[in-house]
Amino acid sequence: MSGESPSSIGTKPAGPWRSAERRRSAGDAPPLSGVRVLDLATALAAPLAAGILAEQGADVIKIEPPGGGDILRHVGPAVGGVSGIYQMTNRSKRAATVDITTSAGRAMALELAAGADIVFQNFRPGVAERLGVSYDHLREVNPEVIVVAVTGFGPTGPYADRPAYDGIIQAASGIAALEADVDTGEPHSLRHTVSDKLTALYAVQAATAALLARERGAGGQLVEIAMLEVSSSFLWIDAAGRETLLDYDGPQRSDPAAHVKPMACADGWVYIVALSDDQYGGLCRALDVEVDERLATMAGRHQNRGLARHVWREIRDRLAALGVTEACARLEAQDVPHSGAVEVRDLPDHPQLSQRDFFCDSVHPAAGRMRQTRPPVRFCGTPAQWRPHAPEPGRDTEEIVTGLRGAEVAALRAGGVIA
Repeated sequence: MSGESPSSIGTKPAGPWRSAERRRSAGDAPPLSGVRVLDLATALAAPLAAGILAEQGADVIKIEPPGGGDILRHVGPAVGGVSGIYQMTNRSKRAATVDITTSAGRAMALELAAGADIVFQNFRPGVAERLGVSYDHLREVNPEVIVVAVTGFGPTGPYADRPAYDGIIQAASGIAALEADVDTGEPHSLRHTVSDKLTALYAVQAATAALLARERGAGGQLVEIAMLEVSSSFLWIDAAGRETLLDYDGPQRSDPAAHVKPMACADGWVYIVALSDDQYGGLCRALDVEVDERLATMAGRHQNRGLARHVWREIRDRLAALGVTEACARLEAQDVPHSGAVEVRDLPDHPQLSQRDFFCDSVHPAAGRMRQTRPPVRFCGTPAQWRPHAPEPGRDTEEIVTGLRGAEVAALRAGGVIA
């Protein structure tokens, strides 16, 4: 893209990149049709960000190292070299196996970057420079390139060189301490990779914002995203009220969501959030609990905390005698926000998700039968044309490398540069 105007997204079918015009012939163009993304990252945060762009129509080429590929292929349950988490992170991408630690592999990465709009990488500080694929190297071949660099702790500072995984960041960002056991004080991390996934969402927004800025004439740029900063910022929004308002000396907790806890029914659990006065009154009516006038308003409930706790104990006693289905029906009739605690295995049968056709089944050529969620964002005017399967290791290597080097494919494979 060197020398092109910033408004030329998708107009230049460079080397192995697919033509935007060819993709449009299949119907309405998806929102990121013509956007070209090079994914040099491994594991979860940055590859997931690239995967979301792929689901929205971008042409994403994922580069994996020889000898096993992305480590995420081997994390958790796997069939045929495709783990469930790898599948959900990398579907809709094309994949090539290239050793970018070799001079020939590095040259191919730079050639791909020359035709890319966005490059994702998550090397530890200094590694991209040593490999010759840093932002400074990439902008030499493509001044308009947007490089999204994801790190655990950031590129500078005393922790910059530390390795980081999601659980480490949950501990460092305050998430684990926030989830501590109320009796023992033992911290608990969330049982999913929340920091990785949050970072991916921030990275997607940042990448598309940089793309828009480039379209407006700002040119390419480096975008730096640290998992620690993302997680700390996300937590701070609603879990640090007292820490934000340094002059506050009232009784309320910093984290208002902490009071939302499961309530036992006869055959399961239900969650209830009765925040407004109408919802609180509806909750009492749903469970045949008398609405005390002193608790009819939020201010009254704060002023009469002892009485409010007594009423909540009565509410819990009434719920304990009801099944989840009956409890939810009563709450629904009074328009009280609620939900039963749904098991992950039961999500495909959730009546709301089923009606929305949110899950889809398919057969992967290597991994066999699959059930997965559709992309949760739906574009009504530019529907995404996502592809449901993550690629097998090196599936598209020959196609991609042929677009760059033609007759050199056999020699590169013999030399171990590609696989």
